[in-house]
Amino acid sequence: MIPGIAVAAALAGAVSPEMPPPVLWHVQVDNDVAFHTDRWYSSGVRVYRSASLEGGEPLASVLRAPATRSQRLDVGVIQEVYTGNPYAAPADTDRPNAGRLLVSAARHDIAPDALVTLGVDAGVSGPSARGEEAQRFIHRFVTAPETDWSSQVPDRADVQLVGAWSKGMSVDGLPGKLVLHGGAVAGTLTAFGHAGVEWRSDGPAEAASPLLRYAATPPLQRPEGGLGFFAGAGVRGVARNRLLERRADDARAEPSAETWVARIAAGISWSAPWGTATFGIAQDSREFEGQSAPHRFGTLTVSLRLD
Repeated sequence: MIPGIAVAAALAGAVSPEMPPPVLWHVQVDNDVAFHTDRWYSSGVRVYRSASLEGGEPLASVLRAPATRSQRLDVGVIQEVYTGNPYAAPADTDRPNAGRLLVSAARHDIAPDALVTLGVDAGVSGPSARGEEAQRFIHRFVTAPETDWSSQVPDRADVQLVGAWSKGMSVDGLPGKLVLHGGAVAGTLTAFGHAGVEWRSDGPAEAASPLLRYAATPPLQRPEGGLGFFAGAGVRGVARNRLLERRADDARAEPSAETWVARIAAGISWSAPWGTATFGIAQDSREFEGQSAPHRFGTLTVSLRLD
């Protein structure tokens, strides 16, 4: 569980995805506290600075998506905390505690009905990620059972390449748009491909949520402002999940990763001259064999426009 982050911004006019503001700061906080679980994917925080990318720069032309009208470059930090189930019996199959701390960079190609993301994350998984310290800090304010950090694997390099593609399409008689998602994460600790479909009141880029993209996602303002909605489902095929590995001296059995993990997600967003706020909830099917129940968590993203 990770403390919240306070930020401030000046007012400015709303813009369309084709004419994004010069600088956005967005903060994403994931947590399962709303469901009173404090287990498995316990929490995550992403803090990004997002700025327009000039077309003449070399980084802008490499693997540029067709029909791209504008590009953004996001640079930030990610911390994720995974914990075992504090209510599990010693004989139950469970995941070990694990923290991740990554520096992240992602380029977004934005078209009228598409959002393509290419990114790289690099850092450490283990005690140096400060997952235990973050959880203990927040537990000073929110009472919760202790979890066993002695099972955490020592520090390991954590590097991954991330790609995500989102394409919107109009359907006769259906308000809003259907958005198809696809992509993959290939890393030293985790590797999976994913696909999903989402109904949105907007296109792929406006006030977007990362819940079905598994990638950095700039929640750009809706041109007309106001409320937006989304709901969808997806599945990921898991090739590697070394975050489930236990220490060599841990007597508890190591869980085996499920090959297929499904997710359903829904949420609401608000766009205003200062930026956007997006709230969503997600439920994942079991990630490892013997997991006692599916897992739910909430996510809040606040994006602030800075000129």
